[in-house]
Amino acid sequence: MGEGLGKQVISGTLWATADRFISMVVQFLTNLILARLLMPSDFGCIGMLTIFILVSQTIIDGGFGSALIQKKEPTQTDYSTIFYVNLLFSITLYGLLFLFSPHIAAFYRMPILNEVLRIWGIVLIINSLVTIQNNRLRKLLAFKQIAVVNVSSYFIAALIAITMAVKGYGVWSLVFLQLIYSGVSVLFYGLYTRWHPSLCFSFQSLRTLFGFGSYILFSNILQETCKNLQGLIIGRRFSSTEMGLYSQAKKLGDVVYYTLPNVLVQVMFPVYSRFQTETERLREMVRMSVRVISFITFPLMMLLIETASSLIILLYGDKWEASVPYFQLLCVGGLFVCLQNINYYAIAALGKSRLLFGWSFYKWGMLLVLLLVGMHWGMYGILCGMVVSELNIYLVNAVLVSRYVSYSFWQQLLDILPVFSVSLSTCGIIYLLGNLLHIYFPLQVILFALVYLSLVFLCRLRVRKDVYAIIQMLYKRPKKEE
Repeated sequence: MGEGLGKQVISGTLWATADRFISMVVQFLTNLILARLLMPSDFGCIGMLTIFILVSQTIIDGGFGSALIQKKEPTQTDYSTIFYVNLLFSITLYGLLFLFSPHIAAFYRMPILNEVLRIWGIVLIINSLVTIQNNRLRKLLAFKQIAVVNVSSYFIAALIAITMAVKGYGVWSLVFLQLIYSGVSVLFYGLYTRWHPSLCFSFQSLRTLFGFGSYILFSNILQETCKNLQGLIIGRRFSSTEMGLYSQAKKLGDVVYYTLPNVLVQVMFPVYSRFQTETERLREMVRMSVRVISFITFPLMMLLIETASSLIILLYGDKWEASVPYFQLLCVGGLFVCLQNINYYAIAALGKSRLLFGWSFYKWGMLLVLLLVGMHWGMYGILCGMVVSELNIYLVNAVLVSRYVSYSFWQQLLDILPVFSVSLSTCGIIYLLGNLLHIYFPLQVILFALVYLSLVFLCRLRVRKDVYAIIQMLYKRPKKEE
């Protein structure tokens, strides 16, 4: 990796990390406060409708966001064309949700969902107004600007949502949290980027971008639908309270196994695309990404599984204790989730969107089968089906990388097994110490970190060199010209 690009990547990673970390803290604290002010059934209502909003949002993006990033030099005409397409899709899909919302509410046997979906659905139109600005900044690795917009917008939305919850607005405080966040983002992106669409539309640009983006689109639609099918099944088969317990457990797990890895993924995808013709350099970058992500995520997953009961009661209170086993099972699946996108976007960077689309039928079809079989054993059956599915998706993506990036599956296992072994050993040591000495939660966390880092250095894991290389690249001063 060239020094200039290396510094860009490190800078982008730092700002993306700052964005995700600060946003994660604000979202976490907001969710913590709202969880104490609201009931599980309020979160359950949102969880039941999430599938409709996420799938609609995926259709609106149309895969064009990834296509614009993958394209080496997109033009103003490209950006303007996709802006108008996104806006048209958003208005159409909102109209469909508005028409079908009574039937969706009847499906769940909850009349309030009719009004909730009609109001929450407005977020689709709002989000379509800023998709291009966000993609342009990502293309330029300008994650500092994205961080400022995201953090500022969510902070304002959080204050208003908490105020609404205190005043007794219930589920509506969760709905307006999303609406206000999106609305303020539009304002800030407009002030920050000063970008606006031109009065032009090119069917040639649309066809070119759709050639790549269409497969990403259909793959993502299938992915979002199947990933959120459990919400549809739980919402229909169980109560809104059960749905709320599951939603809160998943939200807490997502902080670690989705948010942290995606910080690296959103920075690395544009960089992977630059090296799409240099297989060796791409392979080394993917290897480093896999090692660093597993180094950070694996021990966190183990720690969360071990301390789940103390953590959830401490954060949310006794009324959420029933979500503990759900959270632990989701964390087991998180061990595989954290590595999925690294492999996925390495293939996407090569322009293999059609291949990814074809394999998505198998991956998400298998999830559907596992969920339908698992639901006969209740909530635990559904969650176990999800864990098996996450393992299956990881294996498929890893095998594809083995074939097209020359990063063999066994080599990938050899890269992650040392970190997994050290994380598991740390978990066992802390478990034994906890039983012998009756260590409380805060001390458990500190001891876990100390034991884990000590074992990493004692075992001389290669990931130490990756972290050291990143630190060196970060602090290396440019040479002065003679």
